[in-house]
Amino acid sequence: MMEEHEGLRGASPPLTSTGKSLNSQYGSVAMLPDGANALADPSETPVEEDASSEGFSCTKASRVQIFTFVCIALNNFIAFCSYSIVFAFFPGEALQRGASQITVGFIIAIYAIVGLVAGPFFGKYLTSIGSRFMLIGGLLLSGVCTVLFGFLQYTEGTTFIVLCFAIRSIEALAVSASSTAGAAILTHAFPNNVAKVMGALESFTGLGLMAGPPIGGFLCDAGGFRLPFLVVGGVLLCCGVCLWILVPQQPDENKGEKKTGSLLSLLKLPAIIFTSGLGVVIASTTSFLDPVLQPYLAKKYKYLTPTHMGLIFLLFLSVYAILAPLWGWIADTKKAAMRFMIITGLIIFSAATVMIAPSPLLTDYLNVLPKNQLWMHIVGLATMALGIGVAASPIFNEMLYAASDAGMEDSFATNGLVSGLFNAGFSIGEFIGPTASSALVQKFGFPWATTALGGFTLSYAVVLVIFYICDYCCCAKRRHEGPSTEEENQRLLVN
Repeated sequence: MMEEHEGLRGASPPLTSTGKSLNSQYGSVAMLPDGANALADPSETPVEEDASSEGFSCTKASRVQIFTFVCIALNNFIAFCSYSIVFAFFPGEALQRGASQITVGFIIAIYAIVGLVAGPFFGKYLTSIGSRFMLIGGLLLSGVCTVLFGFLQYTEGTTFIVLCFAIRSIEALAVSASSTAGAAILTHAFPNNVAKVMGALESFTGLGLMAGPPIGGFLCDAGGFRLPFLVVGGVLLCCGVCLWILVPQQPDENKGEKKTGSLLSLLKLPAIIFTSGLGVVIASTTSFLDPVLQPYLAKKYKYLTPTHMGLIFLLFLSVYAILAPLWGWIADTKKAAMRFMIITGLIIFSAATVMIAPSPLLTDYLNVLPKNQLWMHIVGLATMALGIGVAASPIFNEMLYAASDAGMEDSFATNGLVSGLFNAGFSIGEFIGPTASSALVQKFGFPWATTALGGFTLSYAVVLVIFYICDYCCCAKRRHEGPSTEEENQRLLVN
């Protein structure tokens, strides 16, 4: 798996005849003048440099690249639309059917528990199972689960709760498979513009998340509990069939790509651990509001309908989705600023959390923010979305750079491992967020719960600052000089 690795992130790479850095596009993965990767198997035939090395755009990418991106973006939009349609009406419906507030949080969080286990598994065995099969099969299975969820309107009490857990678990397994495969496919297709591509992909994910609540609220008002799930589930099934026909064959379907990466080697890297932890924090803080925001606002402002609730979620997610490509572009073109972006995003997010309720510290003790004003909640949500986008955009690049700096091969298998850990980190956060928020709101109330959330986010920002300083001071030689031989690469991994 180990080949020569010329230059790590922060090194002074050799220049081409045009004066451009050979590895300026993909962090520490050096790109040869003919477009062949320096970490690739030297026995492979060099291929002509593709459009992705110049930038991620419709005019420069190949037809296959564009088609692959469109298909996976469509998959993310529909899958996460299915996931989010419940936010505008399900918490209140579940409470009426005998579930407690904590149980509602667990029903939403079970999605993440399954994703935590499934993400690394699908990432490790991506090339063995087949990325195309995982992508399309996951979409079809999630469509079936969404349709079945709509028929829970005929159940009550314990039966309702058990079936909610069962169907959400299977759906989470399906979405984990499709999202892991999709991220790995795009990383392989656009190796030089990972943050841009992931930022654009996150826009479609955000569009799905923000379209789900208003669609769910509108359909629930129009046809009751069952209609949103039947409509969205039917669209999922139709799109799954279309993608089955249209998605092109992937490189991992060739015999030479049927190999798995070393998950243990990846988990030994401190940068991977801390960056995965960042994914946990971001996901837990964003999902924190899922089971508690709708009941809180509905109780506080009784004139709000499910459609109004959906529009509030729409505002939150639209800010994130619209700006995600911009943050991705900055992360790809200004690599030295990525860690600064992460810390800045976490600080902005921490400030936003005390505005959402708003915090009693600012209303009762300092008297600087008004109480019982809907616009204050909306401003807090928009600011939170801004901070999330800034902090989340560099995560995938940071993980890829850590893997390549450790000498791991630039291959579909490595992309799958990073994608699996990326999704696993977010899954942990998506479990912690709803369960913690339900427990905190039930015991202390929504304003104090969001205050605790802000403190949690700010604390992790401090932890990351300490790690980044230590990483810069202790590992400067590794980052700036880099191993020049295969023997040094092997020694780096062992250490």
